[in-house]
Amino acid sequence: MSTSGIGPEALKRLRNLSEFWGPKMQAATSDADLARICFDRAKAAAKRAQRNGQAGAMHALAGQLAQWASDMERADATRHHG
Repeated sequence: MSTSGIGPEALKRLRNLSEFWGPKMQAATSDADLARICFDRAKAAAKRAQRNGQAGAMHALAGQLAQWASDMERADATRHHG
């Protein structure tokens, strides 16, 4: 993890987050479980960002998820040709 431009308190928070989420991700028993854990992590990060003044964080997360879903849906439709 690069520490350039990150103060000691922020670095500690990042380390704590890594220590919290890393084992959960490694313990996932399936891809679906891993996806759920990563979704929970992203949602927690968006909530934290909103509390810290980034009002659009949850909306930005929703936009990225919607785009990903749209891309997967389009790829699936293309594979099945109608």
